[in-house]
Amino acid sequence: MSKADEKRLLLKIATLYYQDGLKQADIAKTLRLSQSQVSRAITRCLKEGIVKISVIQPPSVFIGLESQIQQRFNVPNVIVVDIEDNPSDAQIKRVIGSSAAHYLDTSLRDGDLIGISSWSDTIRSMVDQMHATKAKAKGLIQLLGGVGHNGNIQATILTKNMADILSCPAYMLPAQSIEQSLVEKDKLLSTEEVSEVVDMFNQVNLAIVGIGMLEPSNLLRNSGNYYDTKLLKEFADKGAVGDICLHYYDKNGTPMMALKDDPVIGMSLEQLEACELVVALAGGADKVEAIKGALSGNYIDVLITDRVTAEAILKH
Repeated sequence: MSKADEKRLLLKIATLYYQDGLKQADIAKTLRLSQSQVSRAITRCLKEGIVKISVIQPPSVFIGLESQIQQRFNVPNVIVVDIEDNPSDAQIKRVIGSSAAHYLDTSLRDGDLIGISSWSDTIRSMVDQMHATKAKAKGLIQLLGGVGHNGNIQATILTKNMADILSCPAYMLPAQSIEQSLVEKDKLLSTEEVSEVVDMFNQVNLAIVGIGMLEPSNLLRNSGNYYDTKLLKEFADKGAVGDICLHYYDKNGTPMMALKDDPVIGMSLEQLEACELVVALAGGADKVEAIKGALSGNYIDVLITDRVTAEAILKH
């Protein structure tokens, strides 16, 4: 076969495949070729420039921003959602929550054991925008004590609502997030109701978490589940920038407190790091350093944030 004949055949195959939309098997039948010949020809068309594929990025999609954050922090996946300049806190939570609901809808697999740190307004926004999925989760576990010091049980309700949407069992954590002492924590961990749930943390393969800053969120403040001002100042003096499941860390992701000294009943940073897939929902200028610390600590695998926050992460 001459070079001209070879090029003509390649062009014919490319035209049938890319312009006419024929399947490889149909092209092979039409041209009396094997399907492997057609497959190799299509690969050659791309390699030799006979076919050039352009990815057109719509204005509301930010693949470049996502890639830069992924490369800088060595994180597998970043999802940046569009938002107007100078957004309100409510707008940020709504767009991130919507994107997270879509991510879960497309990523959930049969048999996934999901954990959520349910003291999060952004996660609450995600649940508000979720709908039933085709995949059947094994169960939903509350990763942080669901009872507030003042009796607030919003986190427990959120966990139950999400489990109802997913049609899977819910495993509630019947404890406060922060106990008054390590003795009280150990006492609760020795009860069957609490230990049964805590023992399941290591089995979670998909964790959905929020990222907090030093100043407690309104949801946590209203629940009473936060450290007192004195201890938060001590954390700040040591360089703390944020928390996941109320476990605080510095800009490098180094924990502020050893596990043996930590009064929090919730999934530990070590367990998060070992979890197969950790999806973090966070946005807002006041959370930039907290997000960067979580990324640096390798605690998260997927970050869902907004455009303004993503740009700020890359500026610093």
